[in-house]
Amino acid sequence: MSIAVICTGTELLKGGCCNTNMQFLGAKLTELALPPVMELSIGDHPDELCFALGCALKTADTLVISGGLGPTADDITLETVAAFFGLELVIVPELKEKVEKRWAMRHSGHCPKFQYKQAMVPADGRYFDNPAGTASGIGFETVYAGKMRRIYILPGPPAEFETVLNSGILCELEKTAGEKLYTTGFLICGAGEAFVEKHAKNLFGELDIELAYTAVPGGTKIFFSGKNPDLVNGTAKKAQEFFGKTALGPGCFDLPAILLEKLRAKNFTFGCAESCTGGICADTVVSIPGASDIFKGGIVSYANSAKEDILGVNEDLLKNYGAVSSQCAEAMAQGACKALKCNCSISTTGIAGPGGGTPEKPVGLVYIAACVNGLTAVKELRLHGSRKMIRERAAANAFYLLYELLDAPENAQC
Repeated sequence: MSIAVICTGTELLKGGCCNTNMQFLGAKLTELALPPVMELSIGDHPDELCFALGCALKTADTLVISGGLGPTADDITLETVAAFFGLELVIVPELKEKVEKRWAMRHSGHCPKFQYKQAMVPADGRYFDNPAGTASGIGFETVYAGKMRRIYILPGPPAEFETVLNSGILCELEKTAGEKLYTTGFLICGAGEAFVEKHAKNLFGELDIELAYTAVPGGTKIFFSGKNPDLVNGTAKKAQEFFGKTALGPGCFDLPAILLEKLRAKNFTFGCAESCTGGICADTVVSIPGASDIFKGGIVSYANSAKEDILGVNEDLLKNYGAVSSQCAEAMAQGACKALKCNCSISTTGIAGPGGGTPEKPVGLVYIAACVNGLTAVKELRLHGSRKMIRERAAANAFYLLYELLDAPENAQC
């Protein structure tokens, strides 16, 4: 089985929103050893959708299409797909009833005819329930270019897309799949993409394994794919051994989540003090389910006065070394532990740009610190990129510094 994805929505091409549907679907299909072979994002225009269908069907026998199932004029997906394959659309009585009930919940009077677009499916097709919205998911099989094809159409809003995908489509894909492509991987902390690629190719370039890489603020994600699951998993294990402590476990790409597990295992609590990152560290932690039993809080001490008054950073220290200094980062981390009454902390202070740099302290100069039961480690970073990239990389490096410090002999006790 080969799967292609078509995402409809002019807004996807305007930069107004992130295509989270593709991210969610790609991850789910990869878990099933059915990674998609192609993704096309197009506007809400019939000619664009027909072109995308033709392109995708040259490569794939199964299509997953998102968006364009609503009642408005730009929701053209269903009728365009039906016309492309020469299929008749019919109204499903139970879906018509659902449309009418949802209309009555919000409006008075009779349900207008245009709403019934959401009650139609291709003849001999089927629908997948969508308790999160009006438009149901649709599935059907048809012959195109002499081959049987399987088509799924899902609503575009992410909550509805994910609900419908999990309502039976993923199970159906898994059951009907033939040959699978198994994938595993992990995050290599603090390593650049070129560095990882060079060594991985030298080690595994001759194997029947597909290698893929993704650079992220905290390092590089590496993926291993192949038809033989034992070869895939064995190769990943050898790569972990080669990259050593910088490599997370199989399937682990989220360092902060792994860090929280490590802190929980040691019965440690955690807090953070941030200057240049402005709350990125705290936001990252509270986005992880279950963080409340570990995370005490975060302090955004952007101004020097906040560093002094809340974290207890000495005024003379700031005068002598400045806020962007190893001394300040160390004091901030130690102050966070005291102020938040926690075992462990991280801190960040630096110049994220684009202005504010000097020859002595250029843009991208960042100091991070991590503290575990009074033991403090400080690191100087020389980061590059936009303001956003520098801030994200500073936060990622701070998490990794604490991750490393937890393995210090002094912190071996649980």
